Amino acid sequence: MTRIEIRIPKSEIRNLLMSCQETKRSLSQYMDDELSMAQRALVETHLDSCPVCRAELVELRTMRNSLRQLARPVAPSALLPAISDALMIEAAARRQSPVPGLREQIVNWIEPRLMPYSVGSLASVILFTAMLVGLRPHFIALHEAARQTDSAIVIERWTPYDLTKPVTPEDFSARRAPFAEQSPSLNPGGALATLTGNYAQPRIGQFQEGDDMVVVADVFSNGTASLADVVQAPRDRQMLADFEVALRQSTAFVPASLDRRPDTMRVVFTVQKVDVRDRSF
Repeated sequence: MTRIEIRIPKSEIRNLLMSCQETKRSLSQYMDDELSMAQRALVETHLDSCPVCRAELVELRTMRNSLRQLARPVAPSALLPAISDALMIEAAARRQSPVPGLREQIVNWIEPRLMPYSVGSLASVILFTAMLVGLRPHFIALHEAARQTDSAIVIERWTPYDLTKPVTPEDFSARRAPFAEQSPSLNPGGALATLTGNYAQPRIGQFQEGDDMVVVADVFSNGTASLADVVQAPRDRQMLADFEVALRQSTAFVPASLDRRPDTMRVVFTVQKVDVRDRSF
């Protein structure tokens, strides 16, 4: 037997000493003779000075010897014939089954790959259709509102205002088209328009005290109106009486067909008498 000695300088022995943890990780390779000569020398140096690692090595060798003494497992005698019979049955079934054509092979290859995408696409189409059906009334309402707004803008664009001619109910209603559905248009030639205009006209040599009132009136389809309630009465009772006379005297508003509004509407009026004095500018 040839013995190989490895000499390590004393100055490097302290750096080359292995810890217990490193030695325990190398014990399995040490027993199988898989360490290099330098690593094996380090393990043996540590084992010479560490009884704990020597006990670990003895335990591992005992366990390996015990495993070597165990009997090898033997397969049941019926296992091999059972495997052979199963293979023969599978081979016979494949010989009897028809060979799939090219079309079936393509379908069998594509089906597991496209099925998840098909189900996802179908679910997306169903969800989109349901959302479209649910939002359809809102789309129709928005389209109708846009159409009415466009028509009102066209009417206003192609009917220029002429200061030399009096304002007709048709012209005034057309210019108020975007708001006529919510509030009726005042008849520019009616007594109510004349009355409210007089409140803002200056009176030469006369003092006109400011006053206001809030009333509720019912406006009918032909443009006539009637006083329904007084929310805030004016200080000057004559102002309220003049307002009632103006409602009965002539048609106060344009017909509902011109405003495209409901036949009957209840409207709240705020009428103000402004204190305007004659001034020379």
